[in-house]
Amino acid sequence: MVIVYRSNTGFTQEYAEMLGKAEKMKVFSVAEAEDGVPPGENVFYMGPLMAGHISGVDQAVKKFTVKGVCGVGMSLASQQLLDALAKANYVPNAPIFYLQGGWAPRKVSWLKRRMVNMVTKSNREALQAKGSRRTPEESKQLDILLHGGSWVSFERLDTIRSWMKRQRV
Repeated sequence: MVIVYRSNTGFTQEYAEMLGKAEKMKVFSVAEAEDGVPPGENVFYMGPLMAGHISGVDQAVKKFTVKGVCGVGMSLASQQLLDALAKANYVPNAPIFYLQGGWAPRKVSWLKRRMVNMVTKSNREALQAKGSRRTPEESKQLDILLHGGSWVSFERLDTIRSWMKRQRV
């Protein structure tokens, strides 16, 4: 199995490279995969979330033998989010995972910045209203939503790594 990823701001790429190194797997961007992934090779696909859809997953499913998929976004991980991803992203016979990535406002167009600000407005306002009652994680989330930053960490890959180990048995 190889990892194929699409990344807009670098968070998905960072996770893909960490995972590839940890699991001793080859890692390809979508562009590199055109020539680098042989037909029939099993693929773990990773892509950023855009309005609940994992970018590029439809093309990946058509082009490769996709065995697993991971969306990378800004929301906190939850079962509700995973259920919504499974509904919005058709990937036959493959599990869907989610990783919290980050927000890099300086790396996206003004239109995308504006869209993200509109979508996250109520969340930002709710977190700001909590004031000193915010948990450390909520404070970090507010700071990242306001200024940008990253949640990327190796530990977040544990569920995917466990699944990959079971695939090799």
